[in-house]
Amino acid sequence: MVTVQNDVPVAVPAALPLDRSVGVRSGSHLDRSHESDSTALRVTNLTCTIPGADGTDLRLVSDVSFELERGRTLGIVGESGSGKSMLVRSIMGIGPRTTTVSGSVELNGTDLIGMPRKLRRKRLGREIAMVFQNPMTSLNPVVKVGRQISEGLRAHHGLNRHDARQRTIALLGDVGIPEPERRLSQYPHQLSGGMRQRVTIAAALASDPDVLIADEATTALDVTVQKQILVLLGQIQEQRKMAVIMISHDLGVVSGRTDDLIVMYGGQVVESGPTRDVFRRHSHRYTEALLRAVPSLESEPHGHFATIAGSPPQPTADFVGCRFARRCGEATDECREQTPPWVTTATPGHGHRCIHPAEISQQPRVDEGLAR
Repeated sequence: MVTVQNDVPVAVPAALPLDRSVGVRSGSHLDRSHESDSTALRVTNLTCTIPGADGTDLRLVSDVSFELERGRTLGIVGESGSGKSMLVRSIMGIGPRTTTVSGSVELNGTDLIGMPRKLRRKRLGREIAMVFQNPMTSLNPVVKVGRQISEGLRAHHGLNRHDARQRTIALLGDVGIPEPERRLSQYPHQLSGGMRQRVTIAAALASDPDVLIADEATTALDVTVQKQILVLLGQIQEQRKMAVIMISHDLGVVSGRTDDLIVMYGGQVVESGPTRDVFRRHSHRYTEALLRAVPSLESEPHGHFATIAGSPPQPTADFVGCRFARRCGEATDECREQTPPWVTTATPGHGHRCIHPAEISQQPRVDEGLAR
């Protein structure tokens, strides 16, 4: 592939898919028979509860269900505190130890919920991997970059030191890092923010996972580097036919880079469907409010940005009514007293939880760049 260094195209080697016949201990290779099934990840009625400070149970994720096929990208959006990160951490099994998780998470047909921690850990990295928001907290500051990538290769696949080193060099080149061999002996603080994030992507891709989760992977980067990382993720996904979950509070990030979209609020899915349809024909008032808050080139110069007044509710387990009712200008007593049912629309796969859905004629205009 080709990357850009100081605005000059630089050719870098592409990392080939992991050769599982070289340096792999007997019985430790990955079983790829599941690839005949198009569904890589199936989440059903996933609920995550933790005890609050006052003894009240907090339901941070409530009854979430979705399926993700190989080669497709699912976007999950919502403001801070909506439950996006807690959802994927529950899927990965890396939430707080006090967390109680129910439902099912089927990865390649195997349910991870209730699986012994040791067995589950073997699947992390090999079949599902995650890129975190801040590379300075996800990378060990006192361990060299090369070791942080190669240790997963040696642990999961039994590669010897030489093979793991060669694979690491190829991976660093694959994610667009110049002089990859020299970077092996550097520490995270010696790299720029964009390069550190590329290192975390390389580490996540080391074992050719079937599912890659990008949790706000570009939030801490400037817009130029952000675009480079998003393009890189798209290229790698196309090459490896991975399923990708892209989490963001930035609608512009997910608009043109996801196939399907989930809108979360208060730990609950309030709307989901094909990305283009959710942007153009959204139904839930929260989705409408998010889109109104997106800056537009047609906005009045020096005008005020649209905001959503108030804050999300306390996610107690016994919550009654629509979770967005306190902040919704269209809410009625019915919204506050009844829990909205899931309603499907005319578009296959598109649904919402709104008693008084937005009318298409009243929806905010969506820039073509967001709805493409």
